[in-house]
Amino acid sequence: MILKKLTNVLQLIASNLTENQVPYSLIGALALGLYGLPRYTSDIDLLTEGRSWSEISAMMERLGYTCYQKTHSFAQFDSESGVLGKIDFMFVNTQDGEDMIGRSLVVEDELLGKHPVIQPTDFIILKLMAIANNPDLGPKDEADILEVLKLFKNHLISKDFGSLDMDRIFLFADRFGQRMRIEKYVQNVFAVTNKPGSFEL
Repeated sequence: MILKKLTNVLQLIASNLTENQVPYSLIGALALGLYGLPRYTSDIDLLTEGRSWSEISAMMERLGYTCYQKTHSFAQFDSESGVLGKIDFMFVNTQDGEDMIGRSLVVEDELLGKHPVIQPTDFIILKLMAIANNPDLGPKDEADILEVLKLFKNHLISKDFGSLDMDRIFLFADRFGQRMRIEKYVQNVFAVTNKPGSFEL
């Protein structure tokens, strides 16, 4: 379920990012919805470049938002009394991260409008990283990974999005110490054997 207020706020934030030449991509529940699994959300999650922080900070303050949490990798904004809803920015600070933004697919949705959306492969990689960084949030992120895999299995994700790149997923899973976890998910969904190169999607 997408609230009208959320779509209006997304359009406002997106137009300001574009005006400031700040690249962005939808992630989180909005991306999952555009893959084919609509889910209620009142928050907006965006992937963008860490080097654009000063432009983002000034822009959000101008729009009536306050940053209440900021690290090297993310920033969370809310408006007074939560009137406009929360906006979470996840920052990429490497070429790998910038490539994720570059691979995004621009999707035009009747409710949300026209926005770049992260590729499902990169969605899974970000979820694995989130699990590695904060295991307490693991169940929610695990559920999201499984849902994306199931959507692919049932051919429910638009072919405009690229196929799952399992080699890249496993590469990052190894970096994050999550290889066994993602292999378990893929085996559960696709009923494949645990042999290198045996995953066919």
